[in-house]
Amino acid sequence: MRRAFGLGLAVVVLIGCKSGGGSNVQVGTMPDGGSYSGVYFSPQYGEMHLVQNGNAVVGKYKKDERTGDIQGEVEGDVLRFEWVEQKAMVSNRPTETRGHGYFKYMIDPGSGDHVIKGRWGLGDDDTAGGEWNAYKSKTREPDPDALVGGKSSGGESSDDSEESSDEGESEDESGGDEEGDDIF
Repeated sequence: MRRAFGLGLAVVVLIGCKSGGGSNVQVGTMPDGGSYSGVYFSPQYGEMHLVQNGNAVVGKYKKDERTGDIQGEVEGDVLRFEWVEQKAMVSNRPTETRGHGYFKYMIDPGSGDHVIKGRWGLGDDDTAGGEWNAYKSKTREPDPDALVGGKSSGGESSDDSEESSDEGESEDESGGDEEGDDIF
């Protein structure tokens, strides 16, 4: 009788683990004019620059003492990605965290704004960590290298870094409300 109970418990545990680890997001068609390439503002994770080449997407994000890298693949309107984040806790000693996540690309029917809505998780999980939503800039071009490592030498990328810094202050004040959308 003990063996039957143990086996039943093992089956329940295995079923529970399988359903809790991955997202069940429905893949749809990418909206007309949609692409993951762009500059985004996320209330949760700040400014994010993504570059799409075919189905591959790479990018960086930055907010306060956090910087992170994103790498993933697009299927329809869904981007499934891996992320690696460094958070400076003590000067020159960042901590690193890794995980997975997904974004679903959509156009807000009320405003016409391009947005991504998704979730992130730690390790192999892609949902349990929390929400990750962002609004896409209507005017800015992505430059992931401008987000991390400071200003580059000369030219427009130096000016872009200054713009990012100024806009970051406005974005933090807006907290992601509609007022902050005017930046993009």
